[in-house]
Amino acid sequence: MPTMKLKRSDTAPVSVVILAHNEVEVIETVVNDFYREVVLKNPSSELIVAEDGSTDGTKEILAEMQKSMTQLRWVEGKERRGYVEAFKKALLLPVNEIILYCDASGKHSASDFWKMEPFIDSHDMVLGYKESRADPLYRIIIGKVFNLFVRVYFKVPFIDIDCPFRVYKKSVIEIIAKQNWRETALINFELVLRHHFTGFKIKQVPVLHQRRRFGPSRGLPLKKIPRVIHNVLKNFPKLRKDFNNLKQQN
Repeated sequence: MPTMKLKRSDTAPVSVVILAHNEVEVIETVVNDFYREVVLKNPSSELIVAEDGSTDGTKEILAEMQKSMTQLRWVEGKERRGYVEAFKKALLLPVNEIILYCDASGKHSASDFWKMEPFIDSHDMVLGYKESRADPLYRIIIGKVFNLFVRVYFKVPFIDIDCPFRVYKKSVIEIIAKQNWRETALINFELVLRHHFTGFKIKQVPVLHQRRRFGPSRGLPLKKIPRVIHNVLKNFPKLRKDFNNLKQQN
C-alpha cells in the first residue's frame, strides 16, 4: 500500500492527543509541555486531552487550563471506558491529518516531536523508541524480552514496539480502526503491527525517556503483569492469522 502523502506547507498543523486517567499530579506539567513545544510553534495545531473518567481532580485542572489555552480541547469521560476504548475514541477526535500521540505520564519530552517531523511526509507512522529506558529493572527486562519475542514471532524489525510516543496519520488510523483488533491491554504493539502488515510505512526514531517526576506509576502493577502477558501470548496465533490475511489482501 502506498504511503499517504500530505498536502502541506513547510510545517503542517498537528493534533496532539494525550490520553489521561487520574493524573492530577502531572497533567498540568504535561499539557504545558506539549502546548508550548508543539502547538504554539505550529499554526492551526490543537491539543486534545481525552480524559477517561478521572476522579482525582484531573478534570478540574483541565477545565481551568482550558480558559486560557485557546487551542486546548478537553474531552471529558463521564465514566471510565478503559484504556483500549478510550484510546480508540481519542485517535478519531483530531481535525488535523498529523496526530502526535502520547500518554500523560510525563516520561516523554514533547520536543522530541521535532526529531520525528522530518519523516512524516515519507512515512505513515513515526514510532519512538526509548534509547535509555528510565523504569524499574523488572520492567526493562520484561520489555526487552517482549520486544525480542515479537520480533522473532512476527518477523518484524521494531525495537520498542509498545512505546507510547508516536506520530500517526488520521487517514491511516481511519483504515486501521475498521479492522478487528484483538488486544484488550497492550494495544500499542498491535497497532504498530497492523500498520506494518496492512502495508503502511513506519519509521523508528529514538526518543528521551525519563522517570515519572510526580505521583505513582500508572503502568500495570507487577502482580497483574503475568496475567496480561499470558493473555497477550494467547492472542499471538490469532494476530498472526490476521496479519497473514492482511498481507494477502495487499
